[in-house]
Amino acid sequence: MYIYYPSCNFAVMHRKTAKKVKEYFEKRMPVAKCCKIDQSKLEKEDIGLYVCQACRKQIEDKVQTMSLWEYFDQLDDFSFPDYHGQKMYLQDCYRDRKHPEVHQAVRSLLKKMNIEVIEIEKNKENSIFCGTLHFETKDLEDEHLSHYSKEIQEKYMKEYVQQFHNEQVICTCNRCLKGILLGKGNGVHLLELLFNKK
Repeated sequence: MYIYYPSCNFAVMHRKTAKKVKEYFEKRMPVAKCCKIDQSKLEKEDIGLYVCQACRKQIEDKVQTMSLWEYFDQLDDFSFPDYHGQKMYLQDCYRDRKHPEVHQAVRSLLKKMNIEVIEIEKNKENSIFCGTLHFETKDLEDEHLSHYSKEIQEKYMKEYVQQFHNEQVICTCNRCLKGILLGKGNGVHLLELLFNKK
């Protein structure tokens, strides 16, 4: 049985979409509480669906995990929105480097949504970016950028975002998206694209 673990961080940033996603899953499977306090009785064959890398880390010792992207990618009855070949950059999260199944599912979904992906050099298993949570640069000793002042965080996020040339940047991670937005980039969460076609 699938169990959906909604992301508290996603819900804070995207209240309306989080509500839509939760309602979608409530019709199909149990919906857990916050991953840090949820006490759901789990069976060996259960699979926890996650949208957030922090949730994955929290639950992976007690239940099999699957990203929402893999789940949606395997569905035959989901009505994928059509973005008519729109070009968008894709930001892979540093915390997904060892999860090729996520990279594959995300790109498959974007193809189904008729989005043309612009790949960046440091992608997939080579990602150096998770917003201010993890950012690799030769200039700083600490990769945890949030340990530095707000001014330094903004400086490096703005520099990082320049590679996207003001085009839309798809993120599958809340912290990645926060970093892109902090750098004044045009970031969007993949769940927003899946559930909110204009």
